[in-house]
Amino acid sequence: MRINELKAVFFVKDFGGNPDYEDRKDFEAGKPVVGRKIRVLFKDGEVIVGTTMGYQPDRPGFFVVPVDARSNIERCFVVTRATSDVKLM
Repeated sequence: MRINELKAVFFVKDFGGNPDYEDRKDFEAGKPVVGRKIRVLFKDGEVIVGTTMGYQPDRPGFFVVPVDARSNIERCFVVTRATSDVKLM
């Protein structure tokens, strides 16, 4: 499989996860963050909000750490081509 055929690579805490849990999509006011705040909209409609250390639109991908510490996703490698909108916040 080639990178342009992927949406993202998700590094998860538990392979079972919790399909009923919805990740929080907002930052706590006044709480410091490491990296830059980012909102990613994938072409399939999924949204991930978190932080990144290296987003550059001309690169094939970048890592995101979700804002929700209770998310099953520890971090993910987002394939830039699979996104429809990326906003640094």
